[in-house]
Amino acid sequence: MKYLFTYCNRLLTLLGMYTASRIYFYLNNSETIDLHYFLEFLEGLRFDISALVYINIPLFVMLFLPHNLRTHHYYHKLTNWLFYAVNIPFLLLNNIDIEYFKFTQKRSATDFFQIMSLGSDAKNIIPHYLKDYWPITLFSILQVYLLFKIKQLPKQKFALKIKPISKQLLILVFASGIFIVSARGGLQLKPIKPINAGELSGSQNTSLILNTPFCILHSLDKKPLVEYNYFKKKDLTNIYSPIHLPQTQPINKQNIVILILESFSKEFVGYYNEGKSYTPFLDSLMQQGIAFNNAYANGLKSIEALPAITASIPTLMNNPFITSDYAQNKIESLASILNKEGYNTSFFHGGLRGTMGFYSFNQKAGFQEYHGMEEYNKTADFDGSWGIFDAPFMQYFSKELIKKQEPFFTTFFSLSSHPPYVLPKNYEYNNNKIDILETIQYSDYALQQFFKSIENEDWYKNTLFIVTADHTSGVSYDIKYKNRIGRYAIPLLLFKGDGTLKGVNNNIVQQIDIMPTLLEEIHYNKPYLAFGKSMLSKESWAISKLNNNYYFITDEGLINNKFEEYPTFSNWDLNKKTSANQKNIKLLKAIKQDYNFRMTNNSLTYEN
Repeated sequence: MKYLFTYCNRLLTLLGMYTASRIYFYLNNSETIDLHYFLEFLEGLRFDISALVYINIPLFVMLFLPHNLRTHHYYHKLTNWLFYAVNIPFLLLNNIDIEYFKFTQKRSATDFFQIMSLGSDAKNIIPHYLKDYWPITLFSILQVYLLFKIKQLPKQKFALKIKPISKQLLILVFASGIFIVSARGGLQLKPIKPINAGELSGSQNTSLILNTPFCILHSLDKKPLVEYNYFKKKDLTNIYSPIHLPQTQPINKQNIVILILESFSKEFVGYYNEGKSYTPFLDSLMQQGIAFNNAYANGLKSIEALPAITASIPTLMNNPFITSDYAQNKIESLASILNKEGYNTSFFHGGLRGTMGFYSFNQKAGFQEYHGMEEYNKTADFDGSWGIFDAPFMQYFSKELIKKQEPFFTTFFSLSSHPPYVLPKNYEYNNNKIDILETIQYSDYALQQFFKSIENEDWYKNTLFIVTADHTSGVSYDIKYKNRIGRYAIPLLLFKGDGTLKGVNNNIVQQIDIMPTLLEEIHYNKPYLAFGKSMLSKESWAISKLNNNYYFITDEGLINNKFEEYPTFSNWDLNKKTSANQKNIKLLKAIKQDYNFRMTNNSLTYEN
C-alpha cells in the first residue's frame, strides 16, 4: 500500500503543477483573457484530473490488476519509470500554450504535431524558443525537477506473496470507480470534452479552463464534419452558392502578384491608425490603389491563410485544411485556373521546402514553380530559424519575375516578422531589443526595395497587385484590436501598376474574397468554385471558426454561433447584444451547410 500512497502523492503534485501552469498561462496572456470568476480556476481542476487519469491508464493497469508481480520490488521500479515516461512529456506539452496561445487563441491539439511535422523547421525553431522564452523553459525544468524529487518509492524490498484474489478484486473495483468518475469529469450523463469548458462558470475563457494534454487526448479521434440540412438544395443555392458563373467580357490577361506579409496586423499599418507608423512604405502604397478598411484573415495561422488566399478555402473546422482529413480533396485554385489560360504560375517563400506544408499544398494547387530556401541557395542570408531574410529574398523574387514571360501569376510569402524575430546584422534598426515592431519595419523596407527594382519594367503597368497579411500578430499594443474581431483585422490593398484602380472600400472582406476578386478583374470567362465573393461587389461579410465557435461579421454586428444559438452583438467584446438579423443568420447557415457538404463529399471544384 505504501506504493499506492506514493503514486497518489505524485498525482496530487502533478495536479498542483497543472494549476501552476494555468496561473502562469493566465498571467502571460492576461491582455487577451478577461478573468471574471475565480471559479474558472476551480473548474479547470476537473479537466486537469481527467487528463491525468487518461495519461496514467497504463500505470493504473499495472498497479491494480490482480496479479502477484505487483508485490515485487523490480516490478515497482518498472512502474516508477513508466510514471515518468508518460507524465513528463505531457507536463511539458502543457506549457507550450503559455506562449503559443498568443498566436492561435486556442489550446493546442493534435494539429500542433501535424503542423510541426510538415517540415524540418522544428530543429531550428525549438532552440530559439527555449532561449527566447527562457522563463517558460526554467519553469518547465523546475516542474520536472520537483517531480523527480518529491516522494520517491519506498526502499523496502518485497517478497513474492500470494494475496487473496477477493481482496485484490475489491481494491480493483474501488479504484476503477474512482478512475472512471475522474476520467469522465464527474457523474454527469456524458464524459466531459473540450466543448464543456465554461459550463459551470459561464465563462468565455475556455482556453484558461482547459489544459493542453486534455485537448490533445480528445482530438486523437477526429470526427468528420457534420452535414447540416437547414435548407433544401434549391433553396440553399438561392441563399448562398460558391459557384461563380462566367463573365461575358473577353478575358484580359493581366499579370497578378500576391504579396503575403507575415503577421502584419492592421494595428501596425499607419494608414489605418493615427499615430506612429511602422510601415511608411506600405502606407504610401495604400494611397495608390483600393484600400480595404474592413479586411479580415480567415484564421490565425499561416497554414490557414494559404488555402484561403490562393484557393478561396476557409478553415471552418477544427484543423487547417492542409492537415485535415479532407486535404486529399480535389480543389481549384488561382494557379490551376490560370495555368489553363497560359499563365506561368509560381510561389516564393524563403523557408525550407517542407515548411508548414506549403510545398505540398502548392503542388496540389497546381503552381508550376516553387522557389524556397533550396532554390535561393545562399546560406549566408539564412536567419537561423525560418529561412532567408525578407530583403535578399525579395530581391531574388524581383529578379525571377523580370525573367518571366507574360502573363504570369505569382505569390510571395514573407517570413522575417515571425518569432523568434531575427534581423540581419547589416540592417540598422533603432532599438537594441528586436521585437515584432522592428521586424515589421524591416519587412516594410524589404517591400520598398522590391518595388524599386520592378517599377520600371514594361510589365509593371499591366500587373494587378494584392498586398495583405497571412494573419495578425499574437502581440497587440492597441486596446481597440484586443477583441474577437481585432484579432483577425489585417491590411488589404488592391492596385494596378498603371494607377487605374484607386479608392477606399468599406465592405467587410476577407482572404477568401481575393481569388474571386482577381478573376473578376481579369474577366475570367469560365465557371469555377470559390467560397468567397468579389470584394468589389455589394456583399459585405466575413466568416471564421475558432474553438467550435463560428464568427460571422456583418455590417449589423457580429454573430457568435455555437451549436444552434445565433446571438448577435453590436460590439466586438461580445457583451452588448442586439437584435438578430434573420437574413444574416440564414446566410451563415447556408455557408455552413454548403461548406460541410462539399468537404465531406469531395465537391470543391465546379466539376464536382
